[in-house]
Amino acid sequence: MKLPIMTLLLVVGLGCMPFGPGRVQAQPVKALASADSSRYFIGDWIRVTVELRHPRGTTFQPSVPDSLGGFTVLQRLPFVTISDTVTRTGVIIARYDSASAMIPGLTYLSSIPGDTALQPVSTNTVSLTVQRVQVDSAGQARDIKPVMSIPYTLAEIFMFVGALLVVAAGVYAAYRYVRKKRQTAVVDTRLPVLKAAHVVAYEQLAVLKEKRLWQQGKIKEYHSELTDILRRYLEDRFGMMALEETTAEIIEGLHRMKLLPRIIGDVSEVLVRADLVKFAKHTPELGEHDASLKSVYDVVERTKAAPSPSGQPSQSPLAPGPPPPSAPGHSRPSATARSPKPAADKEGAHVGA
Repeated sequence: MKLPIMTLLLVVGLGCMPFGPGRVQAQPVKALASADSSRYFIGDWIRVTVELRHPRGTTFQPSVPDSLGGFTVLQRLPFVTISDTVTRTGVIIARYDSASAMIPGLTYLSSIPGDTALQPVSTNTVSLTVQRVQVDSAGQARDIKPVMSIPYTLAEIFMFVGALLVVAAGVYAAYRYVRKKRQTAVVDTRLPVLKAAHVVAYEQLAVLKEKRLWQQGKIKEYHSELTDILRRYLEDRFGMMALEETTAEIIEGLHRMKLLPRIIGDVSEVLVRADLVKFAKHTPELGEHDASLKSVYDVVERTKAAPSPSGQPSQSPLAPGPPPPSAPGHSRPSATARSPKPAADKEGAHVGA
């Protein structure tokens, strides 16, 4: 008897044991959707809350499209963990026509620990009504309300008055400043003090000497600058057009001024030597470079203007008077005719004979 009873218990026990893959699955994921109301107006935001019940460690991914059966999805809410087995999420939707509508199920993808495959889970449908705004057609039409006028506060009034006072003070200060500036302004009508011709020549000769041009092999540049200094001095001192005249014309003009032969000889020597260097590619002896410089110094020293009674060199030493006759056959106006030479300068030019 004992053997049949044991066999029967074994068969019953085996029959009660779960077999097959469906029997060993974990607790399934459930999703429940609900709306915060059942009636809405056109365009109202409809908040749909989804509560997900799941095993521990389950993760979710949203799979909600941009539209749901006539509803427009405005926003997808984040997943919020309520407990180890409950997660809450949802969407905000809207509908723009009136109807008794049904929100279709929302689909999410879940992943259970130990299983990397994503399993879809859908919520239940939600029914609701979207209605128009009721307009009272029998009522009286009303105009749009006018813009409200907000009275100024005391602080704002003080601020505006203070700003006006500051602006007025700035304008008055600018007016006083400009008026005082005009009253105290002094117009300087004095002519600039010009340096005497011999002072300018001395300065330029000193600069040329410091350049040491001929010592560097720049012989043509040296003699060109030296003759420019001499020509400019003759032009400023005697009113000649020396910068535009040839060497022969300059010498002829000096003869008409009856300068000392030694002065005319020094001028002629410097100008002729420079012409040979510039146009005939002549190379002077070493001593001739310094000799030309010394000759120009001597010409300036012997012909510089005598000091005026004020102690400053006279810039216009030539007194008015009849010009000396021009040389025969020379049609060009002489330097003396353009700027007559006073007797005092002639006397000073002959000094040092």
